[in-house]
Amino acid sequence: MRVGNGCRARLSGLAVALLLGTAAGAAPADPPATAATTPAPRPRIGLVLGGGGAKGAAHIGVLRVLDELHIPVDCVAGTSMGALVGGTFAAGMPAAEIEREVLAINWAKTVGTEGLRDRTPIREKLAGASYTNNIRFGLRNGKLQVPGGLLKTQDIEDVIRGLVGNARLTRDFDDLPIPFRAVATDMLAGRMVVLDSGDLSVAMRASMAVPGAFAPVVIDGQVLADGGQMRNLPVDIARSLCADVVIAVSLASPPPKAEDLQSAVSLAARSLEVMVDANQNAQIAMLGPQDVSIVVPMGDIGSASFERVPDAIPLGRAAAEKMQAELSRYALTEEQYLAWRQSIDSSSDTGTRLAAVRIEGLQRVNPRYVEAQLRNAKVGAEVTNAQITEDTGRIFALGDFERVEYAITGPADAATLEIRPVEKSWGPTFLRFDLGLAANGDSLIQAIVRADIDRTWVNSYGGEWHSSFQIGTQMLAQTDFYQPMDLRQRFFVQPMARYEANVEDIFDDGERIARYFGREAYGQVDLGMNLDSRAQVRVGLRSGWYSYKRDTGPSVLPDLDWTGDSTVRVGFVWDTRDIVGLPTRGTFINARYAHGGGWLGGDRDYALAEGVITKVVPILRGDGVQLLLGGGKDLSGELPATEQFQLGGIRTFPGLQRGELRGTSYWYAGGAYSWKLADIQSLFSQALYASLRLQAGRMGDRLDRSNDEADTGALYGAAASIGGRSPAGPFIISLGVVDNGSWQLQLALGRPIPEGSILDEVR
Repeated sequence: MRVGNGCRARLSGLAVALLLGTAAGAAPADPPATAATTPAPRPRIGLVLGGGGAKGAAHIGVLRVLDELHIPVDCVAGTSMGALVGGTFAAGMPAAEIEREVLAINWAKTVGTEGLRDRTPIREKLAGASYTNNIRFGLRNGKLQVPGGLLKTQDIEDVIRGLVGNARLTRDFDDLPIPFRAVATDMLAGRMVVLDSGDLSVAMRASMAVPGAFAPVVIDGQVLADGGQMRNLPVDIARSLCADVVIAVSLASPPPKAEDLQSAVSLAARSLEVMVDANQNAQIAMLGPQDVSIVVPMGDIGSASFERVPDAIPLGRAAAEKMQAELSRYALTEEQYLAWRQSIDSSSDTGTRLAAVRIEGLQRVNPRYVEAQLRNAKVGAEVTNAQITEDTGRIFALGDFERVEYAITGPADAATLEIRPVEKSWGPTFLRFDLGLAANGDSLIQAIVRADIDRTWVNSYGGEWHSSFQIGTQMLAQTDFYQPMDLRQRFFVQPMARYEANVEDIFDDGERIARYFGREAYGQVDLGMNLDSRAQVRVGLRSGWYSYKRDTGPSVLPDLDWTGDSTVRVGFVWDTRDIVGLPTRGTFINARYAHGGGWLGGDRDYALAEGVITKVVPILRGDGVQLLLGGGKDLSGELPATEQFQLGGIRTFPGLQRGELRGTSYWYAGGAYSWKLADIQSLFSQALYASLRLQAGRMGDRLDRSNDEADTGALYGAAASIGGRSPAGPFIISLGVVDNGSWQLQLALGRPIPEGSILDEVR
């Protein structure tokens, strides 16, 4: 990388500006200007935009004022968010358009997770439905590895590529409409790197790669991260590039109070701020009387407050307007400024006709599988950057890649689209951990701890070996192999083996009278079909054994030795929810049918059907309404203990204890209204809600009722709860009452504890 020693003169634009300037105020009869009256060349102006994360949106307000005052810019140097705004401006986009584009960005999608589940294949969607976190560790050479960043960068890169448009094709940043430099930090050498060539969007992303939050960018063997560590306000870079005059824009936040620095986390964060402030202050001290320093007070807007971007822009405008007198020294006339502006304006994204499409750089993932995801980028098609971004976003949602890059190469009449998916460097074996807790007012606590191991892309069709291990209230060990049968992974076969042990309570009219240990072991083979990203259908054959042993309770209660069970099973899932665990929109349908018989050692003939449907409708201000309907019934024969239906628990019927109602048929209907109280992390759909739930249900042929007892009929209940999605996972605190006099104060945190029916799948 090199630092430019001078700004290439833009002779045509400057000549037009000077001609317009000299002609504007001169009458035809005036004599020619003498050497003594010839206007002196204007000073070259370098714009410096400092880093600051979301606070950097204030730079846009400054650009708007520079535009209104007719202040030209001859070169730009930026760091982090300053590189994003500065690179977009240097690519030729006017300030007003930058403001429109940035305000249109959905930051919850770009930085957070909004919308990602909509694009996720149904296989991945169902595999992660029960997890309370999105962290997948790598397992390589016996060592645990973590991703380079906790946040995804794909949508950020897509936004940057959209902002700079065709300027990505300009390899030398001196040849941009305005010469530009981005500042990054080489994490290997521990030094500043000034990016002056290559892919403009990559340089901007490298300058923004906050260590730990976003994965670094590797360029020419350098591991590049956020430039603020070395030069948050690169005044000296702009001076070396072209600047006779520097306009430096820095972002200032009030210092913390002593009581705000009591934790290790707050102190660690503050140490980074102190380091950044130190190098920034050193650069501000280099400014001379001819320079202009614009310091923007940011108030309570933080570096991660991307939802406050609309609030940051006016702060930049206000700070620049206070410096109007100093800035006006460098203003052009309207005609001169218009000529300058026209000389740098960029062209819009008009589309490119593709002569070829190539998938590059893959080692594990089948390129034909990636190519099958393309809907817009086809040979012979004319595509815009936005259409390519739609395709690369779909590829990223497959879950196999850190990011998906693309470039258009070759002449305009024979353009080639090169798509370069970057496989996860910490794969292909992944490890996930999860935790679930539940408790009620009787001091009964249930807990599960779970670990899952996935070995992806075992073969060219995308075969995946998965194993699960769980201890606690529900213990299990499972291994299965998911084998797609075609390159698009629409059809699949999945054999599995599973051992499960559950702790189950038996109730008599609401009183716990016994506890059983239920065990089940079986093998199963499924054939299935994935219907785009929303639905899956499968049919399978299961054969195994189950047993129930009494742990506590009256001795008259029976034990059940190992009993054979063989079934044909059919299942269907439809899922359009935006998130699992307190979704804000979408529909979920799950249905199953099982038929047991004497084949393969089965001891019982029976059949059952069960299903659930839930719909979440968003309301203004983040509130929502959820409607739920479910039920199950034995269609023939006598259901084994493993297939009997259960109702009760914080997620299915608050006010009843977990598994309090047990029988061979049931129906359930419920609704809830949720009020959004506050955001926890709005970018990641984490918020606090208050909810009111109403439900009704009936369990038929209850095990705690003999045949000659009167049918108790339906039960009706209500529950008030506080819950939400937090960094520790979804949580609910609920007080429920039932019209039979039962009430329960219950708590659930993290991975749901199963409550014994298909309603569990709603989570």
